[in-house]
Amino acid sequence: MNFAPFIVVTPIAGVFIDRWSRKKVIAFVDFMQAFFTVILIGFFVVDVFNPLELVAIILALNTIRATFGAFHTSAVDTLLPIMVPKEQYSRINGINYLVNGAINIVGPLLGAVALSLLSLQNLLWVDVITFLIAIVPTLIIFIPEVRKVILDKEEKPSFRSELREGLKFIRETPGLFALLFVFAGANFFISPFFIQLPLFVTSIHLGNESHLAFLMASQQAGMLIGSTIMSTWKGFENHARGVAIGLFLGYIGFMILLLAPVGSFPVISIGLFITGFVLPVANVSSEAIWAVTVPRELLGRVYAVRRTLAQMTAPVAMLLSGIIAEIIGLYSVLMICLVLGMLVLAYSWFFTALSQVEKIIQETKEKEESIEQVQSTPQ
Repeated sequence: MNFAPFIVVTPIAGVFIDRWSRKKVIAFVDFMQAFFTVILIGFFVVDVFNPLELVAIILALNTIRATFGAFHTSAVDTLLPIMVPKEQYSRINGINYLVNGAINIVGPLLGAVALSLLSLQNLLWVDVITFLIAIVPTLIIFIPEVRKVILDKEEKPSFRSELREGLKFIRETPGLFALLFVFAGANFFISPFFIQLPLFVTSIHLGNESHLAFLMASQQAGMLIGSTIMSTWKGFENHARGVAIGLFLGYIGFMILLLAPVGSFPVISIGLFITGFVLPVANVSSEAIWAVTVPRELLGRVYAVRRTLAQMTAPVAMLLSGIIAEIIGLYSVLMICLVLGMLVLAYSWFFTALSQVEKIIQETKEKEESIEQVQSTPQ
C-alpha cells in the first residue's frame, strides 16, 4: 500500500512537475504529508478505535502520504539536472547519495532512541517539526522555471499527449531503453536479497538481531564510503562502464554472501559492504547519462517514467521471492536471483546498446543538429 500508489501516480506526477513550479510542488506535498501525520496523531489521541481499525487507518494514511510522496520525488529527481552544471553532476550526485546514506544510518538509530523515551504519538510530531524546518530553505532556494518559459511560446499540449512523451522519448532515444532495462532487471533480482535478509540471517545462519544489525551497518558503511568517493571523483569517462562495473561487483558481493559458511557473519558483512560500496557507483553513473540526455522541458515526464519502469519490478520480486522460497527454499531463490541477474547484465552489455549508449546518443544529437542547420540555411 506504500509502494503501489507511488508506482501508479509517479508517471502522472511527472506531467504536472513539468507544468507547475517545482518549488511550490515540493512545499505543498511536504505540507500535506505533515498534515496527514497530524491527523494520524489525532487518531491516537482520540483512542476510540480497536487495534485492527487503527492498523487499517494507518495503512490508508500511509497510502495517501505515498501518493504525495510520488509528486515530491518526481520534483526532487529533476532538480540536479536543472541546477547543476553538467561537468559537476556526478560529483554533486555523489554528495546527494552520501547525505542520504548518512540519513539512512542516523535516522533509524535516533528513531529507536526516541521511541524508548517518547510515546509513539509524541514521536510522530518529529515529522511535523522537521517539515517546518525543511520548508525554510525550500522557499529560499532559487529553482529555475523551465516548463513555464516554454509554454509561453507554444500552444499548451493535452495531458494525455504529455503523459506519452516521457515513454516516447525513452523508446526513441537509442540506448536509453537498454539502460532502463538493466536497472529494472537489477531491481528485480537484487530486491529479494534485501527483503529476505532477516530470514537469511536467522534461518540459514542461525543469527539474531545483533548479527542483522551488524550486517546492515556494514552495507550502509559501504554505501557511505562509495558515495564519498563519487562525491570527490568525476566518475568514469564512459558512464555506461561505471553502470556495468558497479552492478557486476554488486552481484559479486551477493555471491560472497551466499557462499559464506554458516555463521560466518564477518564474511557476509564483506559481501554486503562491497554491494553497498558499488551501488552508488552504478546509480551515479546512470544519473549522469540521463542528466545530459534528457531535455530540461521533459525532465519531469521522462524521469517519472524511468523511475516507474525501473522500480515496478521490485515489489513483484518481493512478493514472488517469499512465495517461491516457501516451495524450493530461500537459499535456492537467492542463488537463482544471483545467476539470472548476472546473465541479464551480461546480455545487456554484449547484446544491447548499453555499452555504447553515450556514443550513440551523441552521434544522434550531432546528426539532428546538422539536419536542422541544413533546413535553416537559405536555399
